[in-house]
Amino acid sequence: MLSYKLFQSGLSELTVQSLCSDIGTGIEAAGTSKSDAKELSNHVNVVETVASGAGVILYASSVPVDSQIIFNSGANPLLVYPVSGAKINNLSTDAGVILPINTVMNLIMVSSTQHIAILSA
Repeated sequence: MLSYKLFQSGLSELTVQSLCSDIGTGIEAAGTSKSDAKELSNHVNVVETVASGAGVILYASSVPVDSQIIFNSGANPLLVYPVSGAKINNLSTDAGVILPINTVMNLIMVSSTQHIAILSA
C-alpha cells in the first residue's frame, strides 16, 4: 500500500521501487550459528540454498514498522536470527526461529528489540 501512496504523490515508478521493495534472489544461507549466518540486506529475500543448520540474520534497522520478507526455497529448514539484542516473537533474545522449506515469513520490527513474525501456511 505504501508504494501506491508514493506513486500517487508523483514520484516515478523507479523511485517508488527503490524506496519500497528491493528484492534479493539466489541468496545462500551460511554458517551454523548467529555469529556466521548470512546477513540479509533486502526487503524481499529469496533464500535458494540452505545447507543443514544454515541461517540468515535480519538487517539492522532503527525504524519501527520496517519489515523483511523471507522465502525459503532451499532443501532444508532455514534459521532466521534477529539483529543483535533483539528477539522474534516470544523467543529468547538473539534466538533464531525456524523457517520451514517452501514457506514465507514476514518479520515486522515493532521496536529496536522486538520483531513480530508472520508465517505462511
